[in-house]
Amino acid sequence: MSSVILNSASNSALVNTLNASASLTNPNIYQTAPIYPAHAVTYSKNDPSNGGSPVRGNSTVFQLNKYGIISQILLTYKKSYTNATGGDVTNLEIPQSDFFNILQKVELMSSSRVVSTLTNVDLMAQFSNLPNNKMTVIADNLLKAQPVTPATLGNNQTSDEFSFTCPLVFGFFQNINTQLNASFLEPLSIRCTWGSYWDNTEGRAANLTGNIVSPQLSVRYKNYPEDQNAAIISQNFSNPSLNLLSTKFVDENRGSFLSTTDTATVNASIEVELKNTECVENFYVVLLRTDNNAIAGATSSTPSNILFQEPEVIKSLEFTGSGQDIVSLDQHQLAYGKLDTDGFSIGQSVTESGNHLQRVVKFQTGVYGDEVLSNTISLREINAPRIKVTFDVPSRTNLVRYYLYVVEDCSAIYSVTSATGALQVSLAN
Repeated sequence: MSSVILNSASNSALVNTLNASASLTNPNIYQTAPIYPAHAVTYSKNDPSNGGSPVRGNSTVFQLNKYGIISQILLTYKKSYTNATGGDVTNLEIPQSDFFNILQKVELMSSSRVVSTLTNVDLMAQFSNLPNNKMTVIADNLLKAQPVTPATLGNNQTSDEFSFTCPLVFGFFQNINTQLNASFLEPLSIRCTWGSYWDNTEGRAANLTGNIVSPQLSVRYKNYPEDQNAAIISQNFSNPSLNLLSTKFVDENRGSFLSTTDTATVNASIEVELKNTECVENFYVVLLRTDNNAIAGATSSTPSNILFQEPEVIKSLEFTGSGQDIVSLDQHQLAYGKLDTDGFSIGQSVTESGNHLQRVVKFQTGVYGDEVLSNTISLREINAPRIKVTFDVPSRTNLVRYYLYVVEDCSAIYSVTSATGALQVSLAN
């Protein structure tokens, strides 16, 4: 039986043109989707090789096994509080986004060389870029506030430990083609540098001390059958070196603004001059303030040294260079910064994200995506590039300092020396 729709389509110039196109594909002609070789998947626990008892400002090093191809790295630690002196403390909680005060930075090293770094602000930028379905896991297992048990913490008493887990997603692990073959490369290690302020939460009791214990890595390895592994080695390392296109973060020197006391400031501004000359795929702009609580060191004449780890609202952003306005958008326009390939923008739910990571501003040079390099711009020949933001400062009793962080997700080519397995940055600008 003929269809009126098909009869009508046969007389359509557009339909006939499309049917004659080389791009025409019939979805009902059976063909299998790409099939990866069957392989073993193993999670390996890595305890610290040194620094097993974290100390503020010190580092903990994990030596990774030369076991297979690394597809995931999870950092786990436990936190508790000790009520050193004074009376009972009740209804204490580990605050929202406390993790960003716990970890200062984490470095991926090949032998003794640092090949990629993620600072706490880099991780904040990464998390802010995730859609809701990916952010949910991180919010539940790393960032959300956790009540401390027992509910009443007596004098010289230490609370129960609560576990937190953070994914360490260096640029290599954002694409299955660039996952690191630990069995072939020079020995890999992870170095975690801890922050200096583990006790921070606005409104906390002055006599509380935070404790970080039991740091551990869980590393997910893939192992292929011998014939497939031989094919990987042969095709990837038959030449003197293998070049890998990946990404790395670069942090600019932060700018600052000191508030006044008892007076609100409308349209305060901070400007950061961009010193990096590499090729940037994405800019992330983060505005943080210091803790305005007197227990954290703030007074009417001296701001605290402790950062409150929830981003502040940015009202507008200007990006200029070589005498041109590259970006000039207000906060409602900036909300559409994560432009996807379909013309719409990616976002996080404001009602569900009490960590306020949706306030981190992203400027893309291409479109949203994690497997396609849609664009990258070189800062090498842009004269005096600057990013300036405006924001409002409410009236407070104590002084507060605001810091502007500009984080750049940069394109980079890494090389692996076939003879030794040495991994290093080969080209970045």
